[in-house]
Amino acid sequence: MDSQQHHLDGLLLAALHEAPRRYRLPPLPADVEAAVASGTETALAFAMEAARIEKAGHPPAPAYDGIQALFTRALAQLIREALAPERGDPAFQAALLQAQDAAVHEHVQLSRQRPADRRTVRMAVDAIAHPGKLRREAPGAARDELAPLHGLAAAGSWTELAQAIEQLAGQEASARAHLQAPLKAILSSPALARLARGSDLLRLESVQRYQALCERRGPLAGSHAAAAEGRASANQGQLAEHAAVEAFHRITDSLNRRKKGAATYRVARGLRTPGGFPGEADKAKEEWDAAIVRGHTCGEGGSAADLVLLAETKASPAAATSDFPRLLRGLRRLAQAGAEETYAFASADGEHRILGASLQGLRPIHGLLPPHVIYCCSAPPEALPQPLGAATKAVLLAEPASLAFAQQLARGEAPSHAALAPVWNALTTAPRLQAALHQHETAQKARAAMLHPDDLLASVERCLLRQS
Repeated sequence: MDSQQHHLDGLLLAALHEAPRRYRLPPLPADVEAAVASGTETALAFAMEAARIEKAGHPPAPAYDGIQALFTRALAQLIREALAPERGDPAFQAALLQAQDAAVHEHVQLSRQRPADRRTVRMAVDAIAHPGKLRREAPGAARDELAPLHGLAAAGSWTELAQAIEQLAGQEASARAHLQAPLKAILSSPALARLARGSDLLRLESVQRYQALCERRGPLAGSHAAAAEGRASANQGQLAEHAAVEAFHRITDSLNRRKKGAATYRVARGLRTPGGFPGEADKAKEEWDAAIVRGHTCGEGGSAADLVLLAETKASPAAATSDFPRLLRGLRRLAQAGAEETYAFASADGEHRILGASLQGLRPIHGLLPPHVIYCCSAPPEALPQPLGAATKAVLLAEPASLAFAQQLARGEAPSHAALAPVWNALTTAPRLQAALHQHETAQKARAAMLHPDDLLASVERCLLRQS
C-alpha cells in the first residue's frame, strides 16, 4: 500500500470513529434504588446485567446489593403488566391460556401438523375426485356424488368431508365398488381425523379466545396480512440498504477525487462468502449488505482488492441486537482467510477478488466489532430506547416459574415474588437464557457500531476538509 492509500484509509477510519452514534443505549441506573425508580424493564435489565457481570468473575459492587430480590420483584411486575386485559401482552396471555386449557393445548399441537395433514388429505381426495379426473368419468350418480368431495377438501371443511366420505363408503353401489378402498382409506386416515378434530376445537370459546389473542399479537402465519407485513418489512430493509449504498458511493467518489491516478475505491453490494471458504458456515452470516473495497494490481497483471469498510443495514436499531451474534460468527469465519490467498466474492455488482490479508483484519476482539465494520440504519432514533428487548421479555415470561406465577394470579391468588427465584437461578446457568443474560451487553455493542448513513457521510466530508 502506498503512503497516499494508507492516508486515505486512515482518514476513513477516523471518520468512522468520529461519526455520532445517535442510536446508543443510555446507561443503566447507578444503583438498585435508581433502577427501581426507572420502571419495571429498566429494573430487570439492571438486575440481569449485574448477574452477567458477577458470572464473568467480577465481585458484585455495593450498588448491586439485593439484586435477586430486585429481579424477582420486577419480573413479578412484568407478569402482572403482561396479564392486563387491554394493554397487556397478547402473546403471553395466549401462552398462559394454552398452559391452562387442555383443549387449547390440543389445538396448538394439531395446528403444528395441520399443513402436512391438509396436503395428505387433499392429495388423496384429488386422486379420486379432482374435477379434471371426473370429467373423464362417464356421467352418472357415481361422478355426481364424488364431485362435492373436492370442494369440501379445498374449503377445509374437514368434518363435512369425513361425513360425506362415510356416507359414500357405506353404500354398496356397484358403480362405486372400485372406489370403496380409497374412500375407506381416506376415512380412516389419521390426517383426516386430526383435521376434523381441529375443526371441532375451533368451535370452542377458549380456542376462539386463544385465536383472538394470536391475532392481536400479529398476523397469523400464512395469512394475507402476514404476507403484506413481510413485504412491508422487506421494503423497509431495501430502503435502508439503498440509503447506505448511496452514502458509500458518495464516500468513494470523495476518496477517489483525493487520490491521484485511477479511481480505486469502489462499492460492493451483497458480497457473498465463497463456497469452500475456510471455517464453519453454521449460523454464520454469509451475505454482507455493503462494503467499500480498494482495488490494486497484483502479480502477473491480475487485480485484487482490500476490504476497507464492511456494513450491515438494519431497518430499525433494535434489529441489530438479535443479528449481532450471527454477525460475529461471520466475521470470525472471514478472518480465517489465508493471508496470501485471494478469494472471489460474488456480489450484486459482479465478482470481487479480495485479499485474504485484509479479511484477517475482520476478527472481532473481545466480542467487539473491528473499527471498520458497522451497522447502518436510516430510521429515526427512538425517543426512549427500551433497555429490555422484546425477545428477552418473551423468554423470561415463557419460563415455567413465570407461567406458574401467572396461573396463580389468574386464579385470584397472591403469590410471593420469591416464587420466581428459579428464573433468577437459571439465568446464569441455563443455556436457553444465555442470550437474555447478555442482551444488554449485546445491544450496547451493536448500537455503538450503528451509524446513520448521513452521519457517516458528513463525518468523512469533515475529515477531508480538515486535511485540505
